[in-house]
Amino acid sequence: MRMSAAVPLLFLMGTAACGPEAPVERAPEPSAARTAPMPADAGTAQVVGTAPPAHGAVRSVILLDPHADIEVPLPSEVPVMDQYGRMFYPLFLVVRKGQTVRFTNSEDDLHTVHVKDSAGESVFNIATLFGSSYEFTFDRADSYDVECNTHTEMAADILVVSSPYAVLADSDGVFAMSDVIPGTYTVTMLNGEDRREQEIDIVAGRNELDLTGL
Repeated sequence: MRMSAAVPLLFLMGTAACGPEAPVERAPEPSAARTAPMPADAGTAQVVGTAPPAHGAVRSVILLDPHADIEVPLPSEVPVMDQYGRMFYPLFLVVRKGQTVRFTNSEDDLHTVHVKDSAGESVFNIATLFGSSYEFTFDRADSYDVECNTHTEMAADILVVSSPYAVLADSDGVFAMSDVIPGTYTVTMLNGEDRREQEIDIVAGRNELDLTGL
């Protein structure tokens, strides 16, 4: 297991390459950290800031947990974890509890997607052919290992959170969230085994956070 079973929200991103083939050249992973738009509703907030930068492949995750009950719909876009170049892409996903993830295979190579929870229990294990697609809804917050049984060095991680707002910072630690409901929140910063929390007040409009010194 690459993740700590004792603390489910801790994670370690693998490098996930195996076999003699070189990884397929792809564009860099898009980062929501620098692209979050201004709030669509003038009464909501944009949260931008800086967290600790990446340590190798491990990037900061920022979570906002409200102190009051609020309704935040799940994202409409389905996140995708693909397989090509005998790698998982991306190597790490952050999704909300109840969100569906689509697993695909974009190369002419037989793979599997074997997902285990933080206790090491198998959640599902499927074979994936070229062009295939499989969707799974994660209904429990936890950290999950993703493996390929055919190519055992292929690995990735999925972090499922109950927080209504969650974002993966870029390698410099920059992050942004849009359309956040104003109010009092606990902000949690995760970076490898480093976990820090702070209470903050979010107001309508632009909010800037410096989480590097938490």
